[in-house]
Amino acid sequence: MTSVSVIVATYKWPEALHAVLFALSEQSDPDFEVVVADDGSGLGTAATVERWGEAFGGRLRHVSQDDVGYRLARVKNLGAQAARGEYLVMLDGDSVPRRGFVRAIRKSALPGWFLGGKRLELSQQLSRRVLVERLPIHRWSFARWLREGGDARPLAALTSRDRRRPGRGGLPEFVPHTERYGFLFGAFRDDFEHVNGFDMRYEGWGEEDIDLAVRLRRLGLRCGWPGPQGTLLHLWHESRKGARPNVGLLEETRSADRVEAVSGLRQLDT
Repeated sequence: MTSVSVIVATYKWPEALHAVLFALSEQSDPDFEVVVADDGSGLGTAATVERWGEAFGGRLRHVSQDDVGYRLARVKNLGAQAARGEYLVMLDGDSVPRRGFVRAIRKSALPGWFLGGKRLELSQQLSRRVLVERLPIHRWSFARWLREGGDARPLAALTSRDRRRPGRGGLPEFVPHTERYGFLFGAFRDDFEHVNGFDMRYEGWGEEDIDLAVRLRRLGLRCGWPGPQGTLLHLWHESRKGARPNVGLLEETRSADRVEAVSGLRQLDT
């Protein structure tokens, strides 16, 4: 059976990290490890990881880097470097997995494919309840989400209508809404290392995930969706606004023919 590592990228939101680790601790398939990849959060995040350590029985580790700006690409590479699994799954620390998440990922981990995801967007009010009351939303059924009405959308993300799954022929490959690959990304370690991971030249918000997807496709991989149990439950937060500093880097990658990151995994310790 393929060994799986779930890498959770986080930054100064221990309450949301608690919700993610709570969900991961109750997975229907418990045979995986967790690496919390921390972009310099400090003591609050470290304390949250420590509190959850016993529940994971040695399957939970914490890696971090100095807080010198938004360096998501680098911290995800750091998490991948620390992970021991043959299959790498990366989550954002504000996206809660459903209880069947790891099982869905393992079923979808097929050679020649990588994974992207869908999100159920929780309202500000429901997100606050989740964090304050520590609601076990990862256990909620589709019927329960229906009862939540307008506090979570789109409910279609929890259905199996979309058939763009790994291994299914005759269908277009999956492309996440607005090309957001970052909140859920899955690939075999060998493929991730072949393209040299995330390009760490990307600093500040945006585009590092699209860059990776471009290079994986150039390598010959296709993207699939792991199905409704792979849909993540996204906690509300203020939207990031302003300039997107990495658009030029992404255009450079699109116009090139390389598959490897210019500054990636192999440059992490240099």
